[in-house]
Order: sequence, then structure tokens, then C-alpha cells
Amino acid sequence: MTKKLLVGIILVLLCLQVVAPQTASAAIKQKDLEAYAAELGTDVEGLNRYLVDFEWGTIEDFEPSSIDELRDWLGEPVTKENLQSFLKETGYTTEDINASLKEMGLTDYTAEDILLYEDLSWVMGYPATSQNLQELAAEVGLTEKELADLFAANGLDLYSYGTMEELNEVIYNDINGVSLYFLLQEVELSQEEFDQLLADNGVKLEDFSSYEELLDFVYEESGYYEFSREDYWEMLSSFLDLIGVGQDEFFRAYDHLESVVSNDPEAFISGLEDIALRAEALGDFETSTELTEEQGKELLAIWNDLMNIFQMKAEFYLVDGNTKTPVTFEELLKVTDLENRILLVDLFDLQGNHLLNFTITGELFGSDLLTGAPAVEVPVQEKPSESEHKHEAPVLKEKVTVTPTKTATETVKEEGKRLPDTASPVGNILVAGAVLMAAGAVLYAWNRRKRHSN
Repeated sequence: MTKKLLVGIILVLLCLQVVAPQTASAAIKQKDLEAYAAELGTDVEGLNRYLVDFEWGTIEDFEPSSIDELRDWLGEPVTKENLQSFLKETGYTTEDINASLKEMGLTDYTAEDILLYEDLSWVMGYPATSQNLQELAAEVGLTEKELADLFAANGLDLYSYGTMEELNEVIYNDINGVSLYFLLQEVELSQEEFDQLLADNGVKLEDFSSYEELLDFVYEESGYYEFSREDYWEMLSSFLDLIGVGQDEFFRAYDHLESVVSNDPEAFISGLEDIALRAEALGDFETSTELTEEQGKELLAIWNDLMNIFQMKAEFYLVDGNTKTPVTFEELLKVTDLENRILLVDLFDLQGNHLLNFTITGELFGSDLLTGAPAVEVPVQEKPSESEHKHEAPVLKEKVTVTPTKTATETVKEEGKRLPDTASPVGNILVAGAVLMAAGAVLYAWNRRKRHSN
């Protein structure tokens, strides 16, 4: 991840972590869940146990809003017909599957106990079936035959690999003609453009000691995934306008954060990583009232340290009509409903220079603002996970469009009300925001060019 991408993501999260409401999904009705589990030949308890054993995580972890969403996540169930088709195509037997289950420590299961078709491939290490090879080829706009020809042209035999994991080692871990082809397709460079990139930097392909080093070089020197502050404004302006952030102040905050990152990237990243670890240590909680006194103090300390890392100061106000009441972050944690008030947040640098402010109305505070925010795609190298046996929950691409009934600048007419001493979503969002920002920092460090600074 480049510095500019990291800065852009942080700017969005900085706005969201203080004010974004929790996005709760509607719970699946128990009777629907029981019916679905019965379709799979088990009960709800058995399904959850199965999902944990096969490393999907629990249904609660995934938080599906409907049975259809759960079906989409888990995919096709195993039937007698597709089990036989799988065995015929791969050449495996049920005994092979049983042996693999035993090797994985799943001794309570046999091939007949596997509920989901995806898990047949998972258990057997994703065999290099024709379907899987076609999907791999399609990623770079090739047919299976063209992919086989590409391998052959580089002295490799596509059909000599038994699993997709073995193929991924060739494509994403080694430097060879095939891996270079996949990389250049990803960053949309021709061979001639890549050769020119090498020449411009006075290096040769053989100078790279690892695929990761080559990947870093291509990402950085090609400018792939590089966004300017104008690009971010274009992507985010509709959302930022919703909370009252103008272009000039967005650029001021962006420039400030870019300066902070540039000054000491390693300290910035390590600081965020430490924040993430501390935030995760607080555990799962829905509202700040669930925390102990010590945890509450730690949450406040996390916020203060986070602002120190950003070299910013924040001021919070509750606006009711013509009345503007300053509140502390600690008091803000207790706010559960803005009602007719407006939350105003002012951000300054450490010298007191104003960077930006944003406003949240009562309607937005309790809406799906977070899921309505524009998505910022984080570039992640399409490399297999370090874990051999791990299912990943899908990234839900559907977004909620928020149409505010009142802008933050409209006058609030009702009288102000005392801060209620009740639950607030702010603490939970701060923790999530800190973890996300640290994850971004780790990606930034992984992708940052080793020999040059930005």
C-alpha cells in the first residue's frame, strides 16, 4: 500500500470512528435457521459445530441478515450426485477424503459427514480440476488451453500440479515467466512497458531476489494503486458533503496526515499496530457501558494516543439551535441519541491550525451512515493465505445509500437536552476503526518500496 492510499483510508476512518453508528443486521429467525440446518441433514447446534470444525467460524461471527445470505456464503450443499462427480473428476476416493480428514485432525468426520461442497475441495487441498484451472485462466483473460501453453512456453507443465495450492506457489511465490505474466496483467503493463520500467531504474529481472521484492518494485514504480488527494475527493465527495466537509478542508487534513506519515513512517505504523493490539484486548462489546472502569480508562487512553499519532486535537460540540455546548470525548461515549441536536467535531493540528470539521445530525447518528459511505478499495496481492485450511467470509459489496432528511447546517428548533447517561456506540466504533487503520498500516509497510522513500 502506498503512502497516499494509507492517508486516504485514514482520513475516512478518522471521520467515521467517532460518529458512525453501529450497523446491526437483522437476526435470522430461529425457525428458518432450523429449517436450513435440517436441509443439510443436521440441527442448528450441529451446523455451528461443523462450521467451527471446518474453520468457517460460527453463524454469529458471520452475522448474516437472512437465510439467503447464509446460503450464498456457505454455497452448494453436498449431494450424492455432486459427491460422485467430484470423485470422478479428481480421481479421489472416499477413503482418500477420510485419510485427509484424519490428517487434519477431523477424526469425528468421514466423507459422508461433509455438508458443504466447498469443503470437499478444502479438505483435499483444492485439487487442480478443469473447472478450477478454467477459473484461474479467466483471471488473466485466457482459456485453459492458453494457460497450458503459457506454462509450456516457460518450461512448465500445467497438468503436473495436483492442487491449486501448488500452482499458486508457482504463480505467486516464484519469479518465472508465468508469475511475471500474471503480475503484469494485474497492473495492466505490457512486456515492453515493464522492460522500459526496468531500464529506467537501471535494474534487470535477475536483480530481484524474491517475488515479493519484484512485486514491491512493480507496484511502486508503475504507480499502480496510486491515488492523489483529488482522486480521493472525487470518490468521497458525496459522502463528505453529507457530513459537511468541504474540498479545501479535506485537502488540508490530507496534507497534514501525509506529512505525518512521511516524517517517520515506521513510528507511525508501529504506533497504529500497538493501538490495534490494545483495542483488540478490550474484547467484543456493543456499548461502552459494558466495559469495566479500567477498560473505560483504557478506551479513553486509546483515543488520546490515536490523536497523538495523528498529531491532531479534536473538539466536540453538541449544537441545539443557537446553543453550542462543548463536550469531552468521555461525555460523548455516553450519548446514545442526538435527537434534534447536531454533533460538531473540529480537528486541529498540534499548532492549533484548523484542519476540518464535520457535523452529524440525529438522523444520521442512528442511520446506516457507515455502510452508506463510499468504499475505498485496499489493494491486496492476490496471494493464497498463509493458513492452508481457512475459509474467509465474503466481502459484502452491497452498499446502503443514505438520503438525509435534513442537512447538518439546518437549524434545530427544539430545546437542548441533558446528556443521557446511557449506552453509546462510539467506543465500539473507535476500537473497530483502530484495528482497521492498523491493518492498513501493515499492508502499507508490506508494499512499501524497500530502497526508496516516497
